[in-house]
Amino acid sequence: MGIQNVVSIEKVTEPTNLPGTPEYMNGVVNIRGQLIPVIDMSTLLYNQPIQPSEDTRYILVETNGTIIAFMVEKASEIVHIDEDQVKPVNLLGINIGTFIKGVAVKENFNVTILDTEELLSSLADIDLIRAQIAEQNKEYILVN
Repeated sequence: MGIQNVVSIEKVTEPTNLPGTPEYMNGVVNIRGQLIPVIDMSTLLYNQPIQPSEDTRYILVETNGTIIAFMVEKASEIVHIDEDQVKPVNLLGINIGTFIKGVAVKENFNVTILDTEELLSSLADIDLIRAQIAEQNKEYILVN
């Protein structure tokens, strides 16, 4: 994904589950006082949940005024990819959605380039998730 919308990369903490959320959403995490929804990218893209490890990270991305935590197996480095290195997905003979801009070959590995705005807008439940997070981020008085 492009770095322009990335807010930070964080170590994984245990999310709090919310009822009625889609399978790809692990819940919410509190990062610097803000509740942020967690989307398991492996579940979303491959239907297989990530098994958290020491390398697992949250990539916090801001889009349309909402910060989302994309949980990934590993975020090891920032790489520069020239536009001419990106091959369109339609050249690969598959149709996997408009949120994949293309694939680039970088040294010994392939890099899938995601359009995070398009990815989030393609999620049927994103408006529900945003509404739930807005509600959760309201301040309340705790009465003992």
